[in-house]
Amino acid sequence: MTPEDFIRGLGSSPDFLWQDVDFINRRGLVVKFDEASYRRASFLDNRAYTRESLGVWLTLDRILERCADLKPDPAPHAIFHVSHCGSTLLSRLLAESPGCLPLREPLLPLALAVERRELPQAAARLDAAGWDRCFDVVLALISRVYRPGDRAVLKATSACGNLLAPFLERSPGSKAVLMHTDLETWLTVMLRKEDVRHNGRFYAQAWLKDLHALTGRTDLRLYAMSDAQQFAVNWLTAMLHFEQAARQHGERVQRCDFEALLADPVASITRTGGFLGLDTSRAADAVAGPLMKGYAKNPARAYDRAARDEELKQSRREMGAEIDAGMKFAEKLCAEIGMLAPLGAYLRRS
Repeated sequence: MTPEDFIRGLGSSPDFLWQDVDFINRRGLVVKFDEASYRRASFLDNRAYTRESLGVWLTLDRILERCADLKPDPAPHAIFHVSHCGSTLLSRLLAESPGCLPLREPLLPLALAVERRELPQAAARLDAAGWDRCFDVVLALISRVYRPGDRAVLKATSACGNLLAPFLERSPGSKAVLMHTDLETWLTVMLRKEDVRHNGRFYAQAWLKDLHALTGRTDLRLYAMSDAQQFAVNWLTAMLHFEQAARQHGERVQRCDFEALLADPVASITRTGGFLGLDTSRAADAVAGPLMKGYAKNPARAYDRAARDEELKQSRREMGAEIDAGMKFAEKLCAEIGMLAPLGAYLRRS
């Protein structure tokens, strides 16, 4: 295949995925893909393709010019989440609905979320107009589907919380599911294993930048925080993005509590899928199948609610002091920062 095949394909089929972007050298990687790969992939990053995959780096200007006239039609829907709260499982269950094309954590939205936080800075690699242009093209590309009547459902990376507002503002036909669990359970999950802590620490800087921007409270310093305090900030910031979206776009967003999904998965999938306009007639079959018996990010690994409950019990026994410290820090911030006060209702499960 030639570079011309890839640039033409971008405008015609989701089989051509703008998979990565290099803003430093102003270029983008376009990869040959297929529907089965979208459905199989837990993450649309480098793990989504193999040595045999075909791809080509193209100039950013060429990609943007080729896709300038594309429109997000039908408008894509999205799942935004606080991380490690069942969003991949939700995406896989929804993808069992006829006509639902899943896009799990593509790199382009994440790259734009990172760049959006840099826009006010002199060293930013995009100005506001350039960012808008890229975001509009990404919206159009993630909306592409294989058959008329299908709908793409993006699962954004957790650090894309700052894209929730522009996603809803710039794509009026889109809806967003806001996935979470209570803070006490979430801290129990995040503190249980070192690799999970690594993930929480990695994105902590992004969340703190968002908290500063949203609340004006700029005295909090990442280097002075423990893991539990960093993770409390991560959760509070994500939930603040959700709170603002619910206030501004009420009928176009719906919260999804992971603990409620586990308690009654058929009802939860029916409710969430119905909100997104999906055909949920297969919800019971999806729940009865292998998805609820495997780890969503790695379906080959056996994992179910009982295994999760046991992990949480062990984490509470071993990390109880850290969990309590994180809860106290969050309660303190909710008391001090007026914008965070409504989040107090989600800190603990009654």
